[in-house]
Amino acid sequence: MHRISRYSIITASKLLPCVPLEWWHGLRNRAVLKDVLKKLAINCVLDVGGNTGQYGRRLRQIGYHGHIISFEPIMANYEILKASAVKDENWSVFPYALGAVNEKKEINVMAATDLSSFLVPREDSQNRFKQNRVERKEQVQVWRLDNILDTCLDMRAHPRLYLKLDTQGFDLSVMEGAQNIIPEILGLQTEISLHNIYHGMPSFLESISKFQSYGFDVIDFVTLTRERDKLSAIEMDCIMVNRNLKQHNEK
Repeated sequence: MHRISRYSIITASKLLPCVPLEWWHGLRNRAVLKDVLKKLAINCVLDVGGNTGQYGRRLRQIGYHGHIISFEPIMANYEILKASAVKDENWSVFPYALGAVNEKKEINVMAATDLSSFLVPREDSQNRFKQNRVERKEQVQVWRLDNILDTCLDMRAHPRLYLKLDTQGFDLSVMEGAQNIIPEILGLQTEISLHNIYHGMPSFLESISKFQSYGFDVIDFVTLTRERDKLSAIEMDCIMVNRNLKQHNEK
């Protein structure tokens, strides 16, 4: 049996305080995602709110080799995202948003584009997120996911779907537009807020309750942002699994 020496313990105790807390959080977040994708045998990730490709690149870094389908409606972001995916034959990108209805809709493009939303930022939230302010508005195309998924999959057989939602308060609208394919979504992650940063966004409890009503159970939470004191969480990714997963595996 391998024994940990007293020297190793002392050395580790000296090094740990020097490592930024954000680094440890990031390491855990990646480990959780990798474990979930592996256990669910996911071969297709739907990246809703792809921004400039951060999530797709993270998937490759943790060893995920399956297909990625990214959706990003803001054109400047989409061009960067497309450049990230162009050399990856298993990464498809589409220049539109997802929602409850097929429509043209105006989106608020923030100073930090990863905070862009169909919703308007709360004034008090800008004390914490200085770049969560509207710089311009852009007209974008919105589609229901269950209307366009087959086209996006491009005849890929037996997809095992994982849905990643990062739409800054619009996640439940995306789910409303995915009603006909919910049985095919094996797992998902949705960004939820303990302190709302946009007007009209659902509360933490409302979000969890709605996803549970769709048949998903919580398996983990991953903290994304905190107050400046580093103690209070603001945003978290909620990782969920389809409670009918056993029936899907038996098909």
